[in-house]
Amino acid sequence: MTAEQTAEPPDVSGPPKVPGLPQAPAPATDRAAAHARIETLHPELFGAVRAWLRRPSFSDSGDGMAEGAAYARDLLSAVAPDARTVETAGYPVVLGTVAAADPQAPTLLIYGLYDVTPLVRGEWTFDPDLAPVVEASEIGVDPALGRVLLGRGANNHKGPVLACIGAVRAMLEVGQRPAAHLIFVIEGEEEIGSPSMAAFVESQRPLLTRASGAWLPCMQQNSAGTMTLRRAFKGTLFAELECRGGEWGGTRDARHVWAGNSAWIDAPMMRLIRALASLFSDDQRLKVDRLDERLRPPVSADSPEVLDLQAAFAAHPQWEANMRRNLNVSRMLGGRPAQDHLPVYMLAATVNVQGVVGGYAGPGYYTNMPGWARAKLDFRFPPGVTPAELTDLVHAHLDARGHGMVRLVNTRGYAASPDLAEQDDTLLQAARATCQRQGIPLTVWPISNNCCPASLLTELRRLEGGPPIPFSVAGAGHGDRAHAPDEYITVDSVRQLMHWTVDYIDAWVVAEQARLSRRGSFPGNISPVPSSTAPSLPPQEIT
Repeated sequence: MTAEQTAEPPDVSGPPKVPGLPQAPAPATDRAAAHARIETLHPELFGAVRAWLRRPSFSDSGDGMAEGAAYARDLLSAVAPDARTVETAGYPVVLGTVAAADPQAPTLLIYGLYDVTPLVRGEWTFDPDLAPVVEASEIGVDPALGRVLLGRGANNHKGPVLACIGAVRAMLEVGQRPAAHLIFVIEGEEEIGSPSMAAFVESQRPLLTRASGAWLPCMQQNSAGTMTLRRAFKGTLFAELECRGGEWGGTRDARHVWAGNSAWIDAPMMRLIRALASLFSDDQRLKVDRLDERLRPPVSADSPEVLDLQAAFAAHPQWEANMRRNLNVSRMLGGRPAQDHLPVYMLAATVNVQGVVGGYAGPGYYTNMPGWARAKLDFRFPPGVTPAELTDLVHAHLDARGHGMVRLVNTRGYAASPDLAEQDDTLLQAARATCQRQGIPLTVWPISNNCCPASLLTELRRLEGGPPIPFSVAGAGHGDRAHAPDEYITVDSVRQLMHWTVDYIDAWVVAEQARLSRRGSFPGNISPVPSSTAPSLPPQEIT
C-alpha cells in the first residue's frame, strides 16, 4: 500500500497548468453506448475478478504460474484474438494487441501483471482463497467504504488489469474500437523484480517501439476519492546479503559447528548482522558511501512541491490518522508526524529488510554456530544509479568497514524512470482531463517510494535515438493493502476503472495528437489495418 492511497492529498484537479499548452478538445467518439454496456457487463466482470483471485499465481514459489499465464492469456483473448504467451527464461509474458479504427492512431502499451506476492494466510481476517466480499469495517478500514472484495491480487494487479480488459470488451461489443492501438503486456515476474522483462522487451522491440506511451492501470483513488499520480518512478534492487564461512573465517565448507566456538572462530551470522547494520541509521535511513551524491531526484527536498505537501499534511491531521488505520500502526516512524518523512519517502533511496535466514529456527534451542546467513533486501532509489552501480557502491561501503566477506548475491532489478516535462507527458495530461471529466479530485506527486519496471518501457526508443515515452500509473477506484494481509478493493472499483479506461484512452489520443501537431509530426509507425471483425496491429508478428 502507499501513502498516496491512504492519505488525502490536496485537491488540485483541473486542466494542465502548463504555459503554452492549450486545453485539449473533447474526444471525437461518443462513448455513451460503451459506458452503458459497462453497467450491464459489470456483474459478470466482478465475478470474473473473484474467479481469478481464487486461482494461485505465486511467482516466488512458482505455484500456479504455468496455469496462471494460460488463464491470463484466455482472459485477454476476449478482446485480442492474437493473445498468446511468450516464453522467457522465467515465467511467460502474456502479449496481445487490439487495433484502433484509425490506422494512423497512436499506440498505447498497457502493462500489467498476473503474478502475486506470497500469502501468510494466518494473518488474514478472512480466507483469501475464497475471494470473499465483506464489510470494510470487518477488516478495520473506513466503514464508509461499504463492501470490499478481499484476495491476493485484488488491488495488485488482477482486479485492475481485468477491469481494463473489460472496458475494451465493452467498446467492442457495441461496435466501437478504442481510439488508440493497444498492446497488452502482462508479465509474471513483477513481484520478484522482473528478471526476464528486459530480455522480453528486446525480443519484441519491433512491436513495442510503436508505443508512444505506457500505462499501468490501477485503482489510484484513496478512501476519500482523491487520485494521486506520480511524475517519476523509482528503480529497485532486490538482493540477498550473504555471509558464508570460508578461508576468511568460519568453517571452510560453511557447515555449522558447536556454539562455544564463537569465542575463537569468526561467526558468519554475527558478521552479517554487523554488515547489515552498517547500511542504515537508527532512524532506518539508508547509509551507503557516495550514494547520495549520485542520485538525481526530480525535485529537491526544499522545493515548493514538497514543502506544500508537507504543509498540507500538517494542516490535515486526519490524513495521517487514515494512514495509520489502514496500516494498523499506532504511530509513524520514531513517533514523528508523517510530513517529516515525506522527503525520504518521495526523494531518497531507501532499504528494507524482508527477512533474515540462517541457523536453527526449530523448537527449543540448538547450540550451534551457523556456517552461513543471508538477509533478503530491497532497495528503492530515484534516478541517478542503476542496480549494478548501486551493488558496486554497497560493496565498496562494506569493504571500507572490513566486511569484504559479505556480498550482495542473486541481484535483480531495474533503473528508475525520470520525469518528463508536462508538455511531453501526454498520459499525465490525459489523466488530468479524465479526472476533470469524471469529477475526480487529483494531485500529482513528483515521485514516491513505489517501484515498477517503468524504465524498461519509457526507454523503448532509446536504441533508435528517440526520446523517452511517458509512463503512468493511473485509474479510478479504490483498493489498498497490496503486499499485506487483507488486500482489498471496493466492490464498485472494477466498474469505476472500466469507465475510466474508456475516457482515459480517448483523452490520451487527443493529447498525443495535439503534441504531434505542435511538433509537426504524426505517429507514422502503424501500418494500415486490414478489414476484419477483430483486426490486430499489423504487420508485425508477435514472436
